[in-house]
Amino acid sequence: MGWFFGGDDKPKKRTLGARDKQILYLRAGKKCEACGKKLDLSEMHSGHKNAASKGGSATLRNSACVCARCNKLQGTDSWATFMKKLGKEGKRSVTSSKPRKKKKQKKDNSFFGSLFG
Repeated sequence: MGWFFGGDDKPKKRTLGARDKQILYLRAGKKCEACGKKLDLSEMHSGHKNAASKGGSATLRNSACVCARCNKLQGTDSWATFMKKLGKEGKRSVTSSKPRKKKKQKKDNSFFGSLFG
């Protein structure tokens, strides 16, 4: 019958808690992850990577620190689609995985490597 009458289909959480919002804000360097605008914590919006309407959840991994303007512009677009619209399609967001490390080039210790290296 629904969660109100003791059923299991309780509504899903759609927002981050205050602590998670602070973590998101600090992780983003106190800036909008879409346009780069400096933000106060009070004006920060918690945007999404994948919209709740498309299966996204209210987690830090699925969230982005954005300004009100960018949050409204994004609508239900995925983060990747939104970045393409802004012309930033190849850029990594603050919340993406760790930066790639540069590979060390192996030194060629062979006879020919020492002659030409």
